[in-house]
Amino acid sequence: MNQGLATQRKLVGRRRAEGIGLSLGSQILWGVAGNVGQFLFETTSITVAWLVGFRLILAGIILLAFAVWHDGWHETVRVWHNWHAASVLIIFSILAMLGIQLTYFTTISYSNAATATVLQFTSPVLVIGWLAIRQRRWPGKINTATVVVAVVGTFLLITQGHLGSLSISIAALVWGLLTAASDAVYILLPNKLLKEYGSVPVVAWSFVIGGIVMNVIHPVWVGFPAMTWPLFWILVFMVVPATTFAYLMELQSIPLLPATLVSILQAAEPIAATLIAVFLMGAQFNWIGVMGIIMVISTVFIQALPQRRTT
Repeated sequence: MNQGLATQRKLVGRRRAEGIGLSLGSQILWGVAGNVGQFLFETTSITVAWLVGFRLILAGIILLAFAVWHDGWHETVRVWHNWHAASVLIIFSILAMLGIQLTYFTTISYSNAATATVLQFTSPVLVIGWLAIRQRRWPGKINTATVVVAVVGTFLLITQGHLGSLSISIAALVWGLLTAASDAVYILLPNKLLKEYGSVPVVAWSFVIGGIVMNVIHPVWVGFPAMTWPLFWILVFMVVPATTFAYLMELQSIPLLPATLVSILQAAEPIAATLIAVFLMGAQFNWIGVMGIIMVISTVFIQALPQRRTT
């Protein structure tokens, strides 16, 4: 009896450790990808539109092939048999998946990876606001604290204590807030799709659709950069580990961990992006800006606090 219980505890511990490793790995990969994107914009002829279209279409093909191998063709295409689900998938792919990639990297092009990632993490404010309006109910204490801390933290980040001016351009701020809006859509819209059709097929199709739309706007063969071996391997990293693997790792970690722990581990992305931006990319923040970054990241931990249910 005791031996069986000990074995079960070891299994639970291994699953938890595996989940933490997968989740942290995915968040760190995304944090690194933002800085790599900044490096490409600063040192090559690659544009935001080209990188987003290239990244989404190739990652989509890879992930779609994995979905067919893992779930079978019938299960992978099942979402297209329901016109309502297919319509939601198309909207999600354009507004959320393509939207967040395009706005995020555009924000980076106007500022840096750390600022873009921190602004993206103000999305809970929009989610909380939308749910409050929809439910016609004032947010609870935890959600109210999240909004206040995120707004104050963002204000400190974009002003760095200079109240009469912004430390980032208006374009960076606008695109950063659009990134948060796209992230809010990413959080709110696909829940039913993911439950009904599975996360891997939904994400794979959203990559492909987003990539197709982006390539209609800016085909990858237009402005194709002069290829070198270093650039080739950087692009491989952006498509395979930083997109395909990162999403698969995140999806695989969710069933292994409590939801609160998953949300806390998401703080690794802005932390990784900020550390790399400061120590390797030359980004500079004064102590007020750093305080703002810490406050925005802390909203992840605030949201993980247990909330008292009201009846």
